[in-house]
Amino acid sequence: MTGTEPAGSPYKGHLLPPGSRPSVLDFAGLHAPDLVWDDERWLRFTERTDLHEVHYLEVHEDGTTVAMATLLLSPEAGGLLFYDPPRLAGTAGPMAEPELLEPADRQRWDALTSTLSDSRPDHYPSLALATFGSHHGVVHAPDRTAVQRRAVMAALPALLEQAAAELDCRSMALLYVGEPDAEAVDTAAAGAGYTAALLGADGVYELAADSWDEYIAGISGRRRSRLRKELRDYAAAGFRTVVREGPDAIDDDVVALQVAHRAKYGLPGGDDRVRRDFAAIREEIGDSCLLLGSERDGELQGFVLLLRTREALFARTVGFMPEAHGCYLALTYHETARWAVEHGIRRVHYGLAAYEAKFARGCELQPRWAWFAFPGERTDTFREVLTLQSRSIERRLALVGCPAVPVPSRRT
Repeated sequence: MTGTEPAGSPYKGHLLPPGSRPSVLDFAGLHAPDLVWDDERWLRFTERTDLHEVHYLEVHEDGTTVAMATLLLSPEAGGLLFYDPPRLAGTAGPMAEPELLEPADRQRWDALTSTLSDSRPDHYPSLALATFGSHHGVVHAPDRTAVQRRAVMAALPALLEQAAAELDCRSMALLYVGEPDAEAVDTAAAGAGYTAALLGADGVYELAADSWDEYIAGISGRRRSRLRKELRDYAAAGFRTVVREGPDAIDDDVVALQVAHRAKYGLPGGDDRVRRDFAAIREEIGDSCLLLGSERDGELQGFVLLLRTREALFARTVGFMPEAHGCYLALTYHETARWAVEHGIRRVHYGLAAYEAKFARGCELQPRWAWFAFPGERTDTFREVLTLQSRSIERRLALVGCPAVPVPSRRT
């Protein structure tokens, strides 16, 4: 992609050579951003995966780099589900809940997805515009206005298509876009033949208090009662909260809890992979690590690992012993909020899924949309599956009590 641009667009896309990465020296948007997924150190962590190839797309306007996007290329099935477009489309799980569909739609889902396993291999290599953390991974130049940023986002479907062609990819997706960008992206993507799907919502907890007492006084009576009960049960069970910061926050006990947690929920990644992932976090972004742990009788029973920026925390992963009942909610929400307000943190990003627990404890659920393109055979099958998939997640958020406003192409 050498200086190519969509017809009528002021934006040109430029794929950096393989192995190249922008730095804060040539793109200021990567320097100490408030969103950890935009940090240059996070790019280095993402590059250390052996499950996807990482590429970078620069967006130019009048010869100036105005944005940079991370591209994750899946040569074949087997990468991380959240960034693998052919598998992400039509795989039941946190981003597709077919059990919530009406009976006729569920029957149609079963019929369609039963045929996709044979056709998915035909759609690799596949390219996703996204970064780890379930974020779209687009970093804008600091001096850009909101209007200018939305215009860049609207140009991305065409630029992604060009990048996919240059990288010989057979399918593509632009993932995890929220408002105020989603509507602008959708208008451009729908016109280019992409199919929109709601993947979920980021649970974001806004914190206005400056102390724990102020925080407790500011929440509703119902939430206050739940908080006090859950913390009372936590203490009665013998737990106490410990805080670790920096690279040394992650030790063998943390690794063991994460391995056990993944095994319990059927998630991929044994001891070796977990150690590699944690080693990469320590070495690339360890200075931003904050680990809140629950100890009982001197033994670590559970943890939540967060990454810190100036004013926000980003939940990266958790791990709990099977017998640590009552530990998860108290530690992940209440003890995290306590530490946050006492250290000047104004926002906690909890990520996707577990919507009921997040919403009940004060999180705002911010929808995250995606657009998929599967050219060639089975296009219509993928399109229909994605429509049903989106319908199921829209239903999930509505049941929680926080319905998502549909993007234009889903308003039918």
